[in-house]
Amino acid sequence: MKAANFFRNTTTGFLVILILASSLYAQSVALTPVDRKDDWWVKRHAANVAQMEKGDLDLLMIGDSITHGWDNAGKTVWSSYYGHRKPINLGFSGDRTEHVLWRLDHLPLDKITPKVAVLMIGTNNIGHNSSSPKETADGIKAIVEKLEKQYPALKIIVLNVFPRSNKPDDGTRKKVDEINSYLPELLKNKPNVTLLDINSVFLDKEQNLPKEIMPDFLHPNTYGYELWAKAVEPTLTVLLGENNPAVVPVDRLAEEWWKKRHETNVEQITKGNIEFLMIGDSITHGWDGQSPLVEKYFAQYKPINLGFGGDQTQHVLWRLDHLPLDKISPKVAMIMIGTNNIGNRANTPWMIATGIKAIVEKLQKQYPELQTVVLDVFPRDEKPNGWNRQRVNEINLALPELLAGLKNVEIIDINAGFIGEDGILPKDIMPDSLHPNTKGYEIWAEKLAPVLKAKFGR
Repeated sequence: MKAANFFRNTTTGFLVILILASSLYAQSVALTPVDRKDDWWVKRHAANVAQMEKGDLDLLMIGDSITHGWDNAGKTVWSSYYGHRKPINLGFSGDRTEHVLWRLDHLPLDKITPKVAVLMIGTNNIGHNSSSPKETADGIKAIVEKLEKQYPALKIIVLNVFPRSNKPDDGTRKKVDEINSYLPELLKNKPNVTLLDINSVFLDKEQNLPKEIMPDFLHPNTYGYELWAKAVEPTLTVLLGENNPAVVPVDRLAEEWWKKRHETNVEQITKGNIEFLMIGDSITHGWDGQSPLVEKYFAQYKPINLGFGGDQTQHVLWRLDHLPLDKISPKVAMIMIGTNNIGNRANTPWMIATGIKAIVEKLQKQYPELQTVVLDVFPRDEKPNGWNRQRVNEINLALPELLAGLKNVEIIDINAGFIGEDGILPKDIMPDSLHPNTKGYEIWAEKLAPVLKAKFGR
């Protein structure tokens, strides 16, 4: 009898242990580092190792195919936002949390001292049905803790797993939402971790995921990567400890022509009787050579040309600080600035757009009732996929969000008037693919005329 009880108890205990072991195994899949044998995967990891061995990396971008896609659909946006920030792309298509954990274990992390890591992982855990939403969230936490152990001072941005599937009631979307619901509790009390939810930028008002952003309802296209970069930029800039050169006033007084032009502007404003401020760089400066058009379209508004060839937003800010603005009471300001900031890789599109906002706010502080027309930065580069054209598009994409809520500010997009149906910027409008000729200025004037008439009431 005792032997039977012993056997029964032993058997029961063994079954309990077996059940517990099975349960622990199921729960630990997302936490157990594992590699992948795919040839491309092995080679990509080796390339990451080689890049890291060289050192001098500040920004880690960690994830799966969505992060991997910065190398493809997001390539131009990556170049603009991250190229100057010493980044490494640690995104691998198809990866799950367990693969990221393995990769971190097999990278020469001691060779670098990064400042910020951006982590977006987990969609494949539930997409491949290898882990539950809670297990996936635990895997995300494990990655964070591995990074924290290696780099105690590292700032970590954890992005909510991006939405997938077209409709909000789709089962996979709900699993993604469930993963994200666990993250605040799991990552609380981690002072160097910023949990960031940017998912709203991808969704429409009905919470649907548009094909125009993620054609397969999972991976962003170029526009989707622009939205991603723009949404993360304010947080990333702060965590990297960056200053925004686009908002710090600076002069160009060492250039004699620039000094003299500014002095001329000072004299004009001192005399008063100015209603229309035309603010910008060489593109606005160019109105000085279009006297017949100025007379026809603008003279009645008593304008002053505050366009300076080569100026960036920071130069405009300095000029506004050193003009006798109290001598005039303008009714309307037109601003078109930012294209020259693009050449400075330390100016991301978001920073440049923030510089434009700083100009608007400076004018508003001086003239609370001023009507401000902010023109989308004009297109440049002949072809639509040109590097500068893409940067301009990203600046213009940021403007509505940054200028939202500012009083008496209207963003006007007249760029379609310059571009052909094929996206080409015609030489007979902008011969150097940057500056308008007389035909280009006439297009500008005709597009702006009804706007000014409405603003001035005449």
